[in-house]
Amino acid sequence: MSRELTIMLGVIAEKRQSVSRWAKDYWIPVGVMLAPADLNAGDILVSGDRMTRYYMGRVDLTCYAADTDAYVENFDSGNPALYVVLRRDSENDHPLDWFVQSVTASPHAAQDYEVGSEDIIERLPMPPEIAQAILEFLDAYHVETPFLKRRRDKLDVEEQKFGKQPIFLGRKRSDRGDLDG
Repeated sequence: MSRELTIMLGVIAEKRQSVSRWAKDYWIPVGVMLAPADLNAGDILVSGDRMTRYYMGRVDLTCYAADTDAYVENFDSGNPALYVVLRRDSENDHPLDWFVQSVTASPHAAQDYEVGSEDIIERLPMPPEIAQAILEFLDAYHVETPFLKRRRDKLDVEEQKFGKQPIFLGRKRSDRGDLDG
């Protein structure tokens, strides 16, 4: 049995007209579903005056047995989520200005994308059928590890270091106020 779970997903995002004079528009992921066979990246699902909803394409959600603590943390939040990462298409390899870089169920992995990037990271509700598959994966692979408080190591006090007597022990004050060696 594989120690990974892979689910093919489809991502939906909206391109909204900005009300700011500094940006013409902005993108935001709005939905995740099991990947439909009849849609292609760039297909328009809904269009309005100030918003267009696009199918962004298919992407694999992969869960690893080594990361089950992060998935458990996600479910313990009370509102399990998937984290969608959109990245700007600077090389024109995709039909839209942005593409799906990643989808993860790990809040830790999502946090890693936030560090020093211009990616769009959005937390979206996890669909029930995806949640069920991840919960079954957790039942098979998650091992609860109890918290162990670390104890400090005993300090090894060494009288002499590098062959010299410590300076704060070698000096004594004389009655005159000066130092004797």
